[in-house]
Amino acid sequence: MSLVTPVAVYLATHPGAELTGDQIAAFWGVNRNSVNSTFKYAETKGWVKIELKPNPNPNAATKKLRFYSAGPRLLQEIAR
Repeated sequence: MSLVTPVAVYLATHPGAELTGDQIAAFWGVNRNSVNSTFKYAETKGWVKIELKPNPNPNAATKKLRFYSAGPRLLQEIAR
C-alpha cells in the first residue's frame, strides 16, 4: 500500500488539517526524505495539496516547510 492512501484517508477525515513532512514521517514510520517525492504525483492528481509556508519555529535552520493538506479532488470526493 502506498503512503498516499493512509495520509489521504486521514486528510479526508480531517479536511482542515495540515501535516508537515516530519509529522507524516513520524506518524506513518517512513523516511522523511521520501515524503515529498511520494506526494508529488498525488498532488498532480489532486489528492493532496503541497504548500511551502514559513517555518513556525523562527530559530530553525529551514526557513520554509512543506505542508500537506487535502487536495481539490479529495475535497470533491468527501463532499459527495
